[in-house]
Amino acid sequence: MKIVKSKLLQMKNIHKGVGLGNLKFGIYTTDVEEELGNPSEAEKNEDEGENWHYDDYDMSMSFDADSRLVTIAVSDESYLLEGVSLIGKDLDFVEGQIKGMHLGESFHEEMSELEEGEISVLGFEDSSINMWFEDGILTEIQFWPLFKNEDTIVWPV
Repeated sequence: MKIVKSKLLQMKNIHKGVGLGNLKFGIYTTDVEEELGNPSEAEKNEDEGENWHYDDYDMSMSFDADSRLVTIAVSDESYLLEGVSLIGKDLDFVEGQIKGMHLGESFHEEMSELEEGEISVLGFEDSSINMWFEDGILTEIQFWPLFKNEDTIVWPV
């Protein structure tokens, strides 16, 4: 298990449209298992794909019906976007840091107000990235492959 953890430490930088280290969009479930081992939890989703969770790495991922990696979500401050740690920071800090990252046009949408607080998303369609905030603090970065058009994924592998 130490080899897997050291590999993961080398791949903490999010590459927009590509993936995370050796976890490139389009690889198969078997490839992910080779890199990270068995998931903490795996569940089928409605479109016949799967969602995997790796609790030790604060990471989740989704696979399509062909078992190809299509989405990664991370929620630990050790993950970096263009070399910058953003998780755990407030919205103002995040917005200031991402200005020079060329992520494209953004939208910021309040998703819900809960008794415990509010949830919002800062999204970048051109870069295939959503940043999820709880009470104004970034808690998760979700990213997926780029698209040529609405239906055609640009696979990096």
